[in-house]
Amino acid sequence: MQTPTHFIRSSRSYATGLATLGLSLMIGLGAQPALAAQADRTQPVKVQADKKVTRYQEGTSVYTGSVVIDQGSLHATGDRATLYLEEGELVRAVLEGHPATFRERDDEGNWIEGEAREADYRTAEGVVVLTGEAWLKRTGDEIRSEIITYDLGTEVIEAGEEGGKARVEMTLQPRNKKDDNGGD
Repeated sequence: MQTPTHFIRSSRSYATGLATLGLSLMIGLGAQPALAAQADRTQPVKVQADKKVTRYQEGTSVYTGSVVIDQGSLHATGDRATLYLEEGELVRAVLEGHPATFRERDDEGNWIEGEAREADYRTAEGVVVLTGEAWLKRTGDEIRSEIITYDLGTEVIEAGEEGGKARVEMTLQPRNKKDDNGGD
């Protein structure tokens, strides 16, 4: 089954938002979000948490307790956010929660929403992995699975697991041909 183009675009924006989230958590380290959504890229990043612990020798920063991250239209929440740095570069950002949530407007003005127990953005690999009751939604289209993997470079979305252990559920809303073709 082919994935509709509008869902690929929405997933790219979702993954971009996670990239923004991961990179934005580097506050104070001088990094600029390279993959942030255009409208959000220049906005200040605001992080709220009950506690933050940075271990420079280990290359980690951990935010815990009602973590809230805002940057432009990006709004993400979780119980814990962990950053992993190697030689001062972010290589991984993990947002955990029951659930960890995400909401952001894409470049077309549509809201993209998602949640999972864990959102793992592996910057070095360019991969986002959502695990534990993962869910994405844009313009009424939804995908649910225990695991959803999105490769930013190849724009490939994988959901579920071999052997049917984690089923995939996809709901696509009907599109008006007029809207799809840009016609009258």
